[in-house]
Parts: sequence; C-alpha cells; structure tokens
Amino acid sequence: MASRNRRYTVNEIISMLEDEGNFERADIHVQPPPVDELTDEDSASEDEEVGYNNLSGRQLDQQATATVIRLDGRHVVDSASDSDLETDHSSDSSDTDEYEVPANIAKRPQVRIALRDPAPRPKRPAPVKRKWENKDLPEQDKDKFTWHGSNIDKSRWPQTPDGIFNLFFDDDVINMIVEQSIRYAGSKGNHSFSTSPQEIRIFLAILLISGYNTVPRRRQFWSRDDDVRNEAIARTMPRDRFDILVRYVHLCDNNNLDREDKFSKVRPLLCLLNERFLLYFLKEKNLSIDESMIPYYGRHGAKQFIRGKPIRFGYKMWALTTALAYVLQFEPYQGAKGHQTHDPGFLGMGGAVVMDLLSELQKDDAYHLTFDNLFTSLKLVDRLTDMGISCTGTIRANRIEDCPVKNVKDMGKTQRGNYDKRYDAHKGLIVVRWNDNNIVNVVSNCHGVEPLQQATRWSKQAKARVRLPQPYLIKHYNQTMEGVDRMDQNVEKYRISIRSKKWWWPVFMYCIDLAVQQTWHIYRATDAGLRQPLDMLGVRRALVTVLLAQGRTPAVSPGRPRGRMRPLSRRIPDHIRLDGKNHYAEPAKEVRCSLCGKKCRTQCSKCNVGVHRKCFEMFHSV
Repeated sequence: MASRNRRYTVNEIISMLEDEGNFERADIHVQPPPVDELTDEDSASEDEEVGYNNLSGRQLDQQATATVIRLDGRHVVDSASDSDLETDHSSDSSDTDEYEVPANIAKRPQVRIALRDPAPRPKRPAPVKRKWENKDLPEQDKDKFTWHGSNIDKSRWPQTPDGIFNLFFDDDVINMIVEQSIRYAGSKGNHSFSTSPQEIRIFLAILLISGYNTVPRRRQFWSRDDDVRNEAIARTMPRDRFDILVRYVHLCDNNNLDREDKFSKVRPLLCLLNERFLLYFLKEKNLSIDESMIPYYGRHGAKQFIRGKPIRFGYKMWALTTALAYVLQFEPYQGAKGHQTHDPGFLGMGGAVVMDLLSELQKDDAYHLTFDNLFTSLKLVDRLTDMGISCTGTIRANRIEDCPVKNVKDMGKTQRGNYDKRYDAHKGLIVVRWNDNNIVNVVSNCHGVEPLQQATRWSKQAKARVRLPQPYLIKHYNQTMEGVDRMDQNVEKYRISIRSKKWWWPVFMYCIDLAVQQTWHIYRATDAGLRQPLDMLGVRRALVTVLLAQGRTPAVSPGRPRGRMRPLSRRIPDHIRLDGKNHYAEPAKEVRCSLCGKKCRTQCSKCNVGVHRKCFEMFHSV
C-alpha cells in the first residue's frame, strides 16, 4: 500500500481492482502531469471514454483516484483520504452513469478511464476425490473402451493421385481462390485481372514442382539457360503471368475479417481442408496430438520461437493425426492471448487444444489418443474417460496432483528400469513413474504395467547395450506418438520453395504440401496403390504431370525469340568459343549468324550456334 502522503498511481489502482473484482464499474481519474514535463501521447482522445490499455508508461505512473460502483454504494480509492475505501451511500446504487466527482479532485483537469469488471468467473469445481492404490490397472478398466473398426467402402475412391488430390482441392476450394483473388485484385486497382479454375490448378502444379526441382530464383524456371530452365513450366505459363498470380492470389474477403483471429487471412482455406481431411479419414483407432512448425522469419503476432526444434522460427500448428501421419484436424496456435475456439477453463491451454481437435470426431468411436506432457493432466484424462475415449500420455511431475508415487529424487537413486505405480480406483486411471535415461511419468486410462516389456539401452558401465524392464503403457506410447513427427518429415522432404513477402504465404504453401501428403496416404490404401506402389515423390510427380497436361495450350511455332538477341558471351562462353579445338562448320536450318546477324545455313558443331563460313574464323578468334 502507498503511504497517506501520496495518491495511488494508475497502475496500482488497476492492479487493486483487477485483484478485487466484484464490481459493476470503476472510473479512474488521473492527475495530469506538470505542464513542463514531457509526456507520451496516448492512442485515443481524452474526450472519449478510453481503456487503460491506451495509456503510456508515464500516464500509468501518474497519481489517480478511483470511484468504484458496487451494489452497496460508491467506494473511493484514494490514499490521500482518511481511508483507502470511502463508501458513499447517499445516491442510488443503480445509477452507474452519472455521479459527482469527489471534491478533492473535482477542480483538477482529469482523464477519465472506465474499467468494468470482467465476466463473472465460473466457480471452481470441487476437488476430484481419488483413491490411490498400489496395483496395476484392472482388466475391466482395460476392456471398457470398445473399438468398432473401420467400415469404409474403398471401391468408390479415385484410383489416381490427381483424382485423390481433387478430393481436397475440389471445385469449391478452387472457386473460392478464384473469387477471392479477383476481388483482391480489384481492391488493389487492377479491375481487369481475371483468372480461372484451370489456371489456378496450373499455378498449384508449378508450386509443387518447386518442391522437388528447385532453383535459387523462381524466375530461372523461365530462363533460356539450359542448366536452370524448366521446359514443363515455361511451356505452360508465361513468367510474367505467374508473377501476377503470386501478387493477387488470395483466400479471403478483406472486408469481412475477424479481428480477433490472427489467421483470418487463411481461415476459409483451413476450414475447408479440415472438413475434407475428416471426411476421407481412414478409420484408425490410434491417434496422436502434437505440435508442428511452419518456417517463417518475418513479423507476425503468432510467430513462435522454440529452442531445440528443427524449425525454431515460425507458426505453430496443433495437429491430430493417425499413427501413420494422416492428418484429421489442424489448427494454428495464436499465442496465449490469441483467439481460441474453446475456453481453456480448468483443463489449461493443452487440454483446450485437445478438446478443440476432438470436437469434430464421431462420439461413438472409442479412439485411443496419445499426447505428450504439454497437454496431459489428470483432469483431461478424466474428461476423456467420460467421453468414452481412451488415452495415454506423459505428464509433468507437478500435474499428478496428490498421487503418492515415489518422489523424483528417490526414484533417480534406484536402478535403471525400476518403476512405481498408483491406480486411482475412483476414476479408473493409472500413474506410472519409470527410471529410464531420465525420470518418466506416464498416465493412462486403458493400459497398465502388465504385460511387462523389454527396452534396449546403452550402458556406460557395461559398455554395451542392456535390456531393461519397461511398463506396457510406455511401450504403447512410443509406438503411437510419432504421427505428427512423421507428417512433418513428409511435408519437409519436398516443401514448396517459392516464397512471397505475404505473412500468410507459408501457411498457404503448407496447406498444399499437406494435401499432397494426404493424397499419398490414401493412394497407398487404394487398389491401384497396391498394384503400383508409389513413394511420396512419385505421387507428387504424377499429380503435377496431370495438372500441367490439362492446362497446356497446343504447341505453336516458336518463331523468332521475343526481344533482343542475347549477348554473345551469354550464348556461348568465351573459354569454349576461343579454345581452338574441334570447331567444325556443318549444315543447319536457316538461323542468324552469331557474328554478323544475317541469315545463314551453317553452324558450329561445338558451339551449336549459327555462323557463316566466311565469319567462321573471325568468330572463333575475336
């Protein structure tokens, strides 16, 4: 508390009010600084009712008095008064808009800040009663989750990579891109811009080519130099047209953006792909949730830095995948204060992510979910048990509540491979602490310690690999937790290399690469994929070939190259032209002489350029 000789600062009063809560309204009257003191300019007019987030650091340090309006009257917070909270019951407590400013501050010019009490906080539920017993998970708890298996009719699936890819980037998605791109070009003043679904598919094909046939600069795909030119791209779309599409391709209506959603620029595409990924999901029991990173080095409010990751800078994506990396749902992380679909509540941020990703799954299928200690809590396991979903996950030591397993320090002194377990008879879950290279905590509602497995580890003392006892739930966790990591490997292997300065461009490219990864997974399960297996690159190339063939215009006579003739030094290097070895004149079609520029019917056999016989000697000596 401040002394009675000075008033509270704005920052102190705001902190007191936020901690106290339970009020209808609070008006803070700020004492202006001295006239000769430099101040920071705030971001709103003083004539308006502003929030305290608009104030600068100097303004937050100014002295102030607050009038707090409650049902039992008005309370004045002013340390220069006789008491910190003076209550005025003289006026009607229901009148919260007009009142008299306290006399000790009425004659000073004021800045008025309205601070309202946030939404009422939900009452905390009663603590969960747990009955810990030193035994393994009973068989009846292991068998309470019944998996019904997969009943998908695969005969109606497309049998080609391009047909499967069109399940995800179908006509609705392509038409959305066409419509929003034309609208965006018009907003930028280019009302003549137009595109078509066929052109957008060619555009996607060129992007996919850049993932496995890379060049330092994208314009080199159209270069006349043989070492970088890509004939498939150059014959399908002009370079300048591709640049225009990169400039104007768009995914949303900028006039209807959700200001609370940091990814509103790509939200329409994310929603459409999530619907399609889930629609063509190959039913599997074991699912996993983890984080994926999209590389990005620019400026954005949702950009993350994660030390020790292969991709340290970029956007974080939460992903729900199968054990073999097929993605069911994915959602970008927007920061602790970003827009969230589900309120974290008492499950925490990790629990809210799990509930969000599971919200679209069918409720009658007993999936098994695996996640790491970023998401796991005993409350989350209880919630999934009530939903009929089995789960296994590593858990942090400070989240096991009052579970009486052997503490970490004592467990570290035991021999490697030792474990301690506790079973909660009320909620039907088990917590196991295992001494591996480090202390590992795992919780599950469907798998226990038995049947005990064996793990192989390197022993420094024995200088050899030794076998350690390993609880079954840890073995199962290791087998089913790699889905997101495998998906990252698949996407990273042939990631699109064409860049743009737009902050949402990496997310757009990620969606295209992810759709190809999904195409590969489904193709492997088709009859055609079983007869003619293709790896990821094979599926990608087959898809590109069809997309380019559908958009390629009929061949026309190239005629004379457009623009000026390239300089001689660029057509043939000097060290080859002037080496004096194996240069012979041979007949050729009518071409231009590289020395005089006139028409000729001879060329140099080594330089492969047209040269008159009379110019031959000078061409190879000057």
